[in-house]
Amino acid sequence: MYVYSDQLYNTLVDLVHLPSTPGHEEYVRHYLEQQLTVLGLTTRIDEVGNLIATLPGEGKPLLLNAHMDRVPPGLGHQPVLRDGILYSDGTTNLGADDAAGIAVILEILRRLVEQRQEHPPLLIVFTVQEEAGLCGATAFNSAAWPVSDGIVFDNAFDAGVVVSQGAAYEAFDVKITGRTGHPGKDLSQTVDALTIFRAAAYPYGSQNNDQTRITIGRISGGTARNAVPDTVLLEGELRSFEPLEGRQRYQQAIRTAFEEAAQRSGGQVEVLFKTHSQGYTVDENEPLLQLYREALAQRGASLQMQPTFIGSDASGFRPAIRAFTISTGVMNEHTVKEYVPLAPLEQLVTDTLLTLSLWHKRG
Repeated sequence: MYVYSDQLYNTLVDLVHLPSTPGHEEYVRHYLEQQLTVLGLTTRIDEVGNLIATLPGEGKPLLLNAHMDRVPPGLGHQPVLRDGILYSDGTTNLGADDAAGIAVILEILRRLVEQRQEHPPLLIVFTVQEEAGLCGATAFNSAAWPVSDGIVFDNAFDAGVVVSQGAAYEAFDVKITGRTGHPGKDLSQTVDALTIFRAAAYPYGSQNNDQTRITIGRISGGTARNAVPDTVLLEGELRSFEPLEGRQRYQQAIRTAFEEAAQRSGGQVEVLFKTHSQGYTVDENEPLLQLYREALAQRGASLQMQPTFIGSDASGFRPAIRAFTISTGVMNEHTVKEYVPLAPLEQLVTDTLLTLSLWHKRG
């Protein structure tokens, strides 16, 4: 039996009807402004485009967060409901990453307001460009808001599982420069940039018992089929649970590998790193997490925690705000086969409402 509220389902369908990609969250943001205003919340948009709302309450305030963007193509579409599971229509990714998190928050707020339940003051932050490197959460001015704890709703595992450790995330770009020439003529003065790439013995894939993962996700270069490529551009990333010193060693190894390969061939290389997240570890004794554990226990469930390489806004908020990520249970995210079961989202709403009540009572 698939038990979930019609309103939760309708909100999720409304959201995936709307297109959204990093930097183009305006349709989702406008929808949320309307919904929050109807519920009586005060809203504002900060300088980077995050939508911020507040709901007055009693006691120590809490943050609730989800992100408005989704990976391309991120098209608006009519999803397919089958056996209590919402699927993409097959033309685009479903967008439940993170429309599911947004729908959960809106349903929590709706029930708090309509049922007049007691709750702490709530700071709601719907962020932009999470998929582009946690940009909205990283730029959020936490010092302007008196909140020290919070929950991020995003995908990672089965619904309700808490992320215990988030990996550090370093993006890197490599520009390899050689000298072009026609392959039918004298090649002695050419420098094939693609050959330099192939010769670079950089660390790649799973490292150190899968504590670090290094990948290159995009490769572009050359100008024509009948020309030696004089430029190759690489876009990669390093995700790691290892300490800063270890990550720096990987960075140096990547840089050295490409520089040495370029030097041997007479080319040049530029390697640039950009830190998107330093990573974090959640202390099981954090007060809000303890109350979430208690809420689960009241229905006979136990707290489950797992580390993940998947990024979330929790990395951007911490350490200023002790926010932890609760997974929404989205599966096959970022693909046309993406789907999300709805009954676990309903349970997540119920569990969070009880957690908020416990937080309110503890003052």
